[in-house]
Amino acid sequence: MEPALPPIHPKVPELLEHLGLKVVDPVKWNVILCRRADGSADGSLLILKFGGDQRKNASIEYEVQILRDFLPQLDQEYFERLVLPEYVSDGKFGGLHWVLTKQIKGRPLLYDWSELSSKPDIIGGKNMSVDIARYSVDILRDLRLVDIDTIPEFVRRFRFEDWHEAFRASREELVGKGIMSQQTVDKAEWLFSALTTSRYQGNMFTNGDFYPRNFILLSRGKIAVADWVGGVDPWEFVAMKAWTMMWGNPAWQEAFIKEIKKHFPVDVEEMQVGLLVKLYDQINAWREEPEEIIGEARGRLLGCFEKCLELAYVQKIFA
Repeated sequence: MEPALPPIHPKVPELLEHLGLKVVDPVKWNVILCRRADGSADGSLLILKFGGDQRKNASIEYEVQILRDFLPQLDQEYFERLVLPEYVSDGKFGGLHWVLTKQIKGRPLLYDWSELSSKPDIIGGKNMSVDIARYSVDILRDLRLVDIDTIPEFVRRFRFEDWHEAFRASREELVGKGIMSQQTVDKAEWLFSALTTSRYQGNMFTNGDFYPRNFILLSRGKIAVADWVGGVDPWEFVAMKAWTMMWGNPAWQEAFIKEIKKHFPVDVEEMQVGLLVKLYDQINAWREEPEEIIGEARGRLLGCFEKCLELAYVQKIFA
C-alpha cells in the first residue's frame, strides 16, 4: 500500500457532500473511490475524479467527452481483453470539474508502479509480472480494431509538426534548468528536422497514457484501462510509452518487445522516433519535480533518451 496522500483539494469535502458521496478509498489526490452516502441505488461503488486547477479542469472536461460521447459507441464484444469505463455523470462545483464513473471490480496495478525515489521496491514497475507485457500487447491489438475514421472531430489527433513545435518551445527551459544538455537537444532537433513527418501521424485510438499503472486486472483475463485523456496516436508511440515507463523491469520490457514483434510490423526508425517522443514528453512533464522525489526516474529516462538518439541502440532493443 502506498503511504498517505498529500492533502487533497480543500473543496473536496464540500464536493462530496454536494454529490451525496462518502469516501471508501482515496486512490490518488484527485481520484476517490466512493459510495452513495444514503446507501441508495444498487450499492455499487463509484470513481470520482476531479480537476484542481485550470489545466486539470480542462483535462477532465476532455475526458468527459471521451467517456460520454465516444466510448459508448464502441462494441466491446470484439475486444479480446479490453474493458472500457462506464460514464455516470459530471459537473462543476466550487471551481472543480468532476466526473463519476462506475467502479470496475478488479486488481488495480496502480500500487505496483511508481516513479518516486522513495519507493525502490516498485519504482519503474520493478516487480510487475511479465505476463502483463503480453496482456499489454493484446490491448494494443484491441485498440487497433477501432476504426479511426469513425472517431468524432473533438478527439485529439497527433500531428508530428505540432509536437515538434512544442519541443522547440520547451527544450531551452530544460537546458536552462540543467535537466538536459544543449548538445542533447541540438542532436534531437537535427534528427527531428530530418524526418518525413507524414510517417508519424496518428493511426490508432488510445487512452493517451498507455502503461500498466493505468490497468485493472479483471476476471477471465480481461483488463480495464483508466485515464481516457488520449486520442489518435501513432501505434509505435503508444507501444513505446509502455516500454519506457517500465524502465525498472528489463525482463518485462524484453517480453513486451517479443510480443510486439510477434503481432506488429516493426520499422526501427519509427520506433526510434516513438521512443524519443515519449521519453521527452515524460521528462518534460517532470521538469518541476524535485530531485529527491523524481531524480532516479528522470535520470533513467534521460539516459535512455540520449542512447535512443543513436539508431544502433534502438536496433539492439528490437534485435
